[in-house]
Amino acid sequence: MTRDELLSLNGKRLCAIDFGMRRIGVAVCDEMHIVVSTRPVVDNTPGVMDRLVQQFAQDRTEVVLVGVPRHHDDRTTPIIETIERFVTELRMHTSLPVYEVDEAFSTKEARSIMVATGVKKKKRQTKGVKDQMAAAVILRDAIQEVRSITPQNL
Repeated sequence: MTRDELLSLNGKRLCAIDFGMRRIGVAVCDEMHIVVSTRPVVDNTPGVMDRLVQQFAQDRTEVVLVGVPRHHDDRTTPIIETIERFVTELRMHTSLPVYEVDEAFSTKEARSIMVATGVKKKKRQTKGVKDQMAAAVILRDAIQEVRSITPQNL
């Protein structure tokens, strides 16, 4: 995201998406970017776009952030191409701004956070929990990036 795009996120309700071939993790935050909350995972099956758009409306989302596992050398992979197709389709289904954000290692960090906070192994292995947490990590990282470039008086 460009600096201007990041600055445009100030004061807006954000929704982060951790795309998966089977499940999509979703996390949202308030307009002050204080509280990040996970939402139930969305099964990546036919009708997924309608379910996501419905979730955006329910949460009064103003901007959507989709995690893409970018490589430092900008090479592409099959999963990156799949996520880019997903983003293109999502943009056709919503009038909300949809931005791609780097999410390299978000799932790995989500696992580490769950271990560090004492989430039991059985709970960590529950389908969707890791996806929800990865979406929260994506959103947290985006919020931190916005804060790092925002003048203190805003």
